[in-house]
Amino acid sequence: MTASRNRSRPRLALALCAGALLMGGASTALARDLEPVPSADDTPIATAPPEQTQPQPSAEPQAAPVKQKWTHLFVDDQDGMPDFSKVLARGGFIPVPIIITEPAVGNGGGLAAAFLSASPDHPREISRSVVGAFKTSNGSDGVILFHSGYAMDGRLSYRAGVGHGKVTLESFPGFAPGGIEYTSHYDYGLLASALWDLGGGFSVGPLFDFRKLSMEVDIQGLPQSFTDQFSEKMRTGAMGLGFHYDGRDNPLTPTTGGNAYIEGKFNSQIFGSQRDYQEYDAAGYAFGKLSSRFRYGLKLELNAIRGNYPVYYAPAINLRGVQALRYQGMETYSTETELTWQANPRWALLAFGGVGQSYADSARLYKDSGAIWTGGVGFRYRLARKFGFDAGADIAWGPDGATFYIQFGHAWSFKMD
Repeated sequence: MTASRNRSRPRLALALCAGALLMGGASTALARDLEPVPSADDTPIATAPPEQTQPQPSAEPQAAPVKQKWTHLFVDDQDGMPDFSKVLARGGFIPVPIIITEPAVGNGGGLAAAFLSASPDHPREISRSVVGAFKTSNGSDGVILFHSGYAMDGRLSYRAGVGHGKVTLESFPGFAPGGIEYTSHYDYGLLASALWDLGGGFSVGPLFDFRKLSMEVDIQGLPQSFTDQFSEKMRTGAMGLGFHYDGRDNPLTPTTGGNAYIEGKFNSQIFGSQRDYQEYDAAGYAFGKLSSRFRYGLKLELNAIRGNYPVYYAPAINLRGVQALRYQGMETYSTETELTWQANPRWALLAFGGVGQSYADSARLYKDSGAIWTGGVGFRYRLARKFGFDAGADIAWGPDGATFYIQFGHAWSFKMD
């Protein structure tokens, strides 16, 4: 299951961040990983012999059933540790906190309400709807609606999200390496996809991306080439095609397998766009085990844009330790390696490092970044054992210092299917 993405910017997707992490893969994992497990309570009750037709008096009165406290929903019966498996397995309505620590928009948060439903005839096909709102310390805020489901006996999966709000970000053109703040006011942003299952983990289908926004820059005395680009009203409309592969053992916190995609989106006046331009994205992620306690993760992301594109939509290096949109260009690549040590079934420590680079047309404001190196460390706690769902935190170092991240699921979850 894959949604049409906006991979180069945090924009309206911020409102869905925690909800997508928790619910985007949780529904698949619910069907894949939560199978009924026999327990002592599942032992069949012995029946009386056939010739015994009269009920026998009980030697002792039956004790009233002990009513469990609501807190048992947050404790694992296997090891007694805090765990959210029971809550996620219940489906229905689930409140999801949104926690934002992205330096580009400042710290913030919000709340999303997620609704899950499964077909009794097709338990692996779980539909979900999410409504959420967020606000951050730099004044960004927004609301979003999201829905995903299945059709045609599960062969077709679809996703759609629509949002409204404003996002304040920084751009780093060559003439202002310290950054210039601007605000995007979104009347709406609509992202959607529909993917047909080809079997063997492969899928293909159309992508949809429609937006209407206005830009605002409050700083006076900027070059006209910059002001013209960042003070305008814009309507975009794009359709495209995505080809995907997913062979991960777990969509929440993968330990083995891989995920990859190639996508192209074409903004055109035919689709209602005021500008004609093209966006191309390709990425691959691989996971494996080095031993019973050590595992690795590898990622490579390539992004490009062509045509009469708005400069603020140019792709950017995507690495932990690098502020979103800090290094933009017509082409970018980002690669990262991660090593995880599973200390025990609940706790894990990890280290990671990466390098990225942007290649820019200087006539479009930006400059080549050169190689940008990053690295960091983190920890994870198995928050939902039956789902294989981890949460934790990372601290990463890049050219501009240290950055702290709160993680739900894998750090690359937003980019993967």
